[in-house]
Amino acid sequence: MGSTKKIAKGVFWTTLLNIVNGIYGFISVPILIAYFGKSDYGLIGLAMSVNVYLRLMDLGFNSTNVRFFSNWLAKKEWEKVRKLFQTSLAFYGGIGLLNALILIGISRFSSQLFHLQREQDLILKHLFYILAISAFISWLTSCFDQLIKAHEYVGWTQKITLLPKFFQLAILGITVWCHLTIEWYYALTAFSMFLVIPFAIHKIRGIAPYVSFTPFLDKPIFRAILPYSLNIFSFGLFQFSINYLRPVFLGMQGDIESVADYRILNGVITVVLLLGGAFMGVILPSASKVVALGDKEAQDRIAYNGTKYITIALCFCCFGMMSVNKEMLLLYVGSDYLYLSVWLDLWLLTTLAAHNQAISCLILSGSDIRAITCCTIVSSLIGLLVCWFLIPVFEVGGTVIAYGIYGLIQILFYYLYYWPKKMCINSVKVFRSSFFPSVFMGGVAMLSVRLGLEHIICLDNEWWNFLIKGFSFTLLYVLLVYVCVLNTDDKNFFFNLVKKHA
Repeated sequence: MGSTKKIAKGVFWTTLLNIVNGIYGFISVPILIAYFGKSDYGLIGLAMSVNVYLRLMDLGFNSTNVRFFSNWLAKKEWEKVRKLFQTSLAFYGGIGLLNALILIGISRFSSQLFHLQREQDLILKHLFYILAISAFISWLTSCFDQLIKAHEYVGWTQKITLLPKFFQLAILGITVWCHLTIEWYYALTAFSMFLVIPFAIHKIRGIAPYVSFTPFLDKPIFRAILPYSLNIFSFGLFQFSINYLRPVFLGMQGDIESVADYRILNGVITVVLLLGGAFMGVILPSASKVVALGDKEAQDRIAYNGTKYITIALCFCCFGMMSVNKEMLLLYVGSDYLYLSVWLDLWLLTTLAAHNQAISCLILSGSDIRAITCCTIVSSLIGLLVCWFLIPVFEVGGTVIAYGIYGLIQILFYYLYYWPKKMCINSVKVFRSSFFPSVFMGGVAMLSVRLGLEHIICLDNEWWNFLIKGFSFTLLYVLLVYVCVLNTDDKNFFFNLVKKHA
């Protein structure tokens, strides 16, 4: 199976997984808020935010492993692949143990770190204990997914991940019907992700029978990948900080209800955020391959066409949700939360910065990302400072404004300096041909629906309002993109893609 077909399958299954994630997020948040209460539900978001930040302890090994696995597989250096796999098992096992100990340590001081009542603090401690167990297992098996993705079987990993997502839907229903506690709900949800482990082991034995599942730290291999890994870590440290410290700051500078507001907004736009990141996961193995082989023509296709297709998808999700933002909030959590609509619109707009994911894959496939690291450090620090000082004024809005400032600094750096100076990519062409047309058409379609149908649709049923506006936006946006954005080659590509998978 060629790389193009594998990317297509990866995009298909990634999109399907994102739809399931979106459905789960859409129905779970209002159900859990109604069942547990807004304040207690915020404890889940707080615990998850702390643990996600600890994912930084992989020191950049995630992207590093995919890059080196892909590189060595392209060159048929099987022995290096085997040694890296065993080294990763040993490294991740140690990190998993450290992660668990840190979570237990944080639980000891949770009452001093967060503004919680005694009962809420006890629940949070229990959540940290659950996370400690699940984190160790998750770390230890991290390299399974990396090796499979390096073989360009991203579609397979996304397809098998649907299994625990369906289990989580069942767990949601069981929680309400059987009156489970927050601890039981979270434990079942967290441990359901490990249903994929036996399938991953079977897949690895099929595509890479020469690897061993015995952890062993190979020092020469570790030293070979460590410099690149530390570059990724420096880059990822501050990127993770701006993404996952914001709800923690809310818990410190605001109140637990603000954390719940954050979770509500995050739940609505999760599909858009996952879509941007998911494209990177799909493209990275193939990008590493073409960079390793020095295929400049393929790199240009990823840079220009990849950015165009990602932007089309992002604009559909971003402006589509903006066109139904009020209906979304009404159906999602009720009229009491309509005050979040302004922040929802702003946060959705910031997700358009993810249109750079295709070019970012080429960057991560190279060896010199020092300039990227410096920019990320500066933009993250500025964003976090803004977040810290604006939360007392705007509550959850402070986190949204801070993220927007962070994204703006990043995009200006890429367009004005890094792409043209370091990568010989025409930034004007990327903006004019790959980014702006879809954004303009998305904005036109969104405003047409919001302004044109606002006084026409006056149905009492919010579901009908949501469906009519959503369908109208979809129809108008697809028509505008087909006529004004896609060229003949793009149309032939999509027609052939549909024909192959029909």
